[in-house]
Amino acid sequence: MALKNSYATAALLAALSLALVALAGCGDTTNVTAAAANTVTASGAGTAQAAPDTAEMSFGVTTLSANAKTALEDASKAAEQIAAAVKKQGVAEEDIQTQDVSVYPQTVDQDGKQVITGYQASLSVSVKVRDIAKLGEVISAANAAGANSINGPSFTVADPAPARAEAIDEAVADARKGAEAMAEAAGKSVGDVLSMSSSDAGVVPMAYAVSDAGGAARDVPIEPGQLDISANVVVVFELE
Repeated sequence: MALKNSYATAALLAALSLALVALAGCGDTTNVTAAAANTVTASGAGTAQAAPDTAEMSFGVTTLSANAKTALEDASKAAEQIAAAVKKQGVAEEDIQTQDVSVYPQTVDQDGKQVITGYQASLSVSVKVRDIAKLGEVISAANAAGANSINGPSFTVADPAPARAEAIDEAVADARKGAEAMAEAAGKSVGDVLSMSSSDAGVVPMAYAVSDAGGAARDVPIEPGQLDISANVVVVFELE
């Protein structure tokens, strides 16, 4: 009989413990729900401007020949001449990259059949210019060295962090204004920031393109202007 009473007592204690845990859990959920209800979430956007200090260009070469090998060799030689020309203008070797190499047959229709008449080879030389003041000279040098298509420049900022920080400051201030308007409508005021997340669209590039086969690129004016750097934030404020 004593053994049975012992089991009954143990079972009762276990049941009481579970009940206490359940009650404690309910209390925590209530607190969390109350805390979540006492907040306001607002989004904000900000934009800052920065002067570009880097420009990216693409210089293309297209050649035609009776066979694919010669067409590609001619294009490669032209690319080497372009690379050498921009190096003389101060562009570093690590800022020069060959891209988009291709060879295509040229065909004509003869009696319903496609007959190959030759081959066209093309490639482009991507160049990053870190001295904006020399961009016009770089374009002229590449054009004179054999580039028969020119695309760019695409202006960027090497270190966008300072401008991005300014854009985030503006975005947070914008979010606070929205939160204050909502809090006032609810008869409350905005307190501390509880959490914050951000995303940014980064640098909005400025770019234009020209296709040049006769030296007109030398007369293209270079006006870097200003770049827009934007940021978006979502902020959770405490309500008081």
